[in-house]
Amino acid sequence: MKRVLYLTVIYLASIFTGTLVFATLFLLSCNLSMFVTDLSSPFFSLHFFTIGLLISFPIVCILVQVLLILYSIRHPEKHLLSLALYFVFGLLSWLVFIPTDMQLLTKYYDGHDILSARTTAVSSGVFREEENGVFYYSRIDESYNADGLFIDTTGFLDSDSTVLPFFDVPVNNNSAYPYSDVLIKNSLQPPALVKYPLAVYNALLTAAEYSSSLGFLSWLCFATLGLALLSVYGCQFASSWKLANVSLVLAVTMTILFVNYLYYMGIMPLVLKEISSKLSTLTTVKDPLITIINLLITIMFTGFGIFMGIYRLKSSESENKE
Repeated sequence: MKRVLYLTVIYLASIFTGTLVFATLFLLSCNLSMFVTDLSSPFFSLHFFTIGLLISFPIVCILVQVLLILYSIRHPEKHLLSLALYFVFGLLSWLVFIPTDMQLLTKYYDGHDILSARTTAVSSGVFREEENGVFYYSRIDESYNADGLFIDTTGFLDSDSTVLPFFDVPVNNNSAYPYSDVLIKNSLQPPALVKYPLAVYNALLTAAEYSSSLGFLSWLCFATLGLALLSVYGCQFASSWKLANVSLVLAVTMTILFVNYLYYMGIMPLVLKEISSKLSTLTTVKDPLITIINLLITIMFTGFGIFMGIYRLKSSESENKE
């Protein structure tokens, strides 16, 4: 009973802490996207923080799910209890918590809110590099018309002079998108190692939100992703080396997420697209192909886990007898 209570507290505390951390990072990201050099802006926005909580919750559930497997690898005693709690937490997450979160996200968050909130204000007295050259605004009025200098660094104007003055011209801020200030954008562009996982998660989050909006059956089809992720629990029995099991768990988890990402982005061979199209005409189930793929993954790793778990148990008993 103590172990059940302990793991439940760990699970809930990890979900709570992780969601707060990711929501705070999201808030900081939004603040930076709105920030303009030499202009003051509020630090805390309840609107952005709430959106951050809703957006972060699903990925935190997935990460905590993986951490529970790693905890089980680190503490292999009482596997049946750990397994039972793991699946109870997982089913609650994918059948109750995450779909509820998606519904709240749909009601609270319009996908254009953040980008439309970016300010068009630009500060004067700063050099800003745009697509065709460098702008220096000496004066900006309330209508965002400016006086200043344009330094042609690319030969865009095909002129003998590379420094041209301008007066009462609308501020050029196109290169800053989706930020409010191009200086902030150039300074804070994340590396591909960060951008690509974010793109994968954003695609899966969009698919989850859309599936949730279509009803419970549609959500169940999407939630087979969660079922496939739950089956990764069986990978911890692959080897007697804990480090090898940890590596396999992480690799399989990322592969499952990536396969689902490719499907929802439509990045797959033509043969699979034709199969998906034919399956869609034969059933009312949404996205039948990825549903079948996730179920096959679930069966494969569940069967693998049962087989290897029994094998490890018998090997351990044989070693103890000897």
